[in-house]
Amino acid sequence: MRIRVQPILAVFAWLGCLAPASEAEEEALPIGYRFVGNYLFEKRVKIRDGLPFSVASKSFVCKVYTDGISVRVYGHGGAESYTSFTIHRNDGVTVGTGSGELETIPGLQAHSLVGNILRQLTLTEQRLVLTKFPALSDVVEVTYANRRISLSRSE
Repeated sequence: MRIRVQPILAVFAWLGCLAPASEAEEEALPIGYRFVGNYLFEKRVKIRDGLPFSVASKSFVCKVYTDGISVRVYGHGGAESYTSFTIHRNDGVTVGTGSGELETIPGLQAHSLVGNILRQLTLTEQRLVLTKFPALSDVVEVTYANRRISLSRSE
């Protein structure tokens, strides 16, 4: 009987360790930031001389948070693995470019300059678009992500 109890206790101990990890993740978030959503990066396009070409890449989910002044995009690397963007427009995003109908929907635009790469972020409730402008290149990279519907921040 004692042998069976120990594996059960080990499972409960292991499950108990999962909860503090998620709480620690929450505590690591700076004060004032709120969760915006999970976005699934699925499509990457590079543009050279006005001609787009698709780039093969694995899809991945990122978590997005904001404090109203900046936006943080967290990857899989944990609480310290994020890219920070400074918001410069939060009065809406124009969509429908290239079509007959233009519409302004709620959203924001932000930018980041790290390592001589200018990054432009466009964020709406349904979509995140990240555009990279390398300093010494004539190639612009655009990555598209769609909002992933989830029940919690960890999904």
